[in-house]
Amino acid sequence: MGESDLHQQLKRAATRWLWEAGYAAIAEEVEVPGVGIVDVAAAGRWKHYNPRRPAFEREPVVDRFHVVFIECKAWRSDFLRDQGHQQQFAFALGDRAAQLSRRRRRRARHASGALGKFDTCLIRPHANLHYLLTPPKLLCAGEVPRRWGWLVHDMGHVRVVRRPAWQEVADVTPIEGAIARALTTHRMRAFTAARPVGAPVPSETAARALRS
Repeated sequence: MGESDLHQQLKRAATRWLWEAGYAAIAEEVEVPGVGIVDVAAAGRWKHYNPRRPAFEREPVVDRFHVVFIECKAWRSDFLRDQGHQQQFAFALGDRAAQLSRRRRRRARHASGALGKFDTCLIRPHANLHYLLTPPKLLCAGEVPRRWGWLVHDMGHVRVVRRPAWQEVADVTPIEGAIARALTTHRMRAFTAARPVGAPVPSETAARALRS
């Protein structure tokens, strides 16, 4: 089943919102180990607060370089699919805390698939901030996953309904690499689609020039 126009619109809105917030590296469809495909991921810092910008609340100023994930949900069925079994979440958090307290070197374990994507992102954190972007009236405030923020795309603008909780991540370097790979893949797909049928790729053109 192909991606809907509304979902693509939400991803573009998320990318634009992150860019305006000051993040330097932003990509769509980023593959994250142990989590899957994240709709939009960004790395960088918030812009400094602009007092002349009309807003109802101040934007948080985060001095640290950090990573943000945004999951876009165009339909309620898509949202429910990633909810997983919420009763498993407390057990998984307790298990993770027990492993950290013992301070033993162990092989990393993947979170249970029964958790769903929202809780898996928290059990195996790769980002510091997590947002959910939806159209208006898709969710109620009490349905937003714990520790996730909620963004609503309405009339061409993205507004913050709920701020996310900060997640500590030991190293954001792997996600920077995943963002770079996603950007490269997107660019190469666009290049391949725009290249006429039968036209040589750049590597073939360079090889012919060397032979001549």
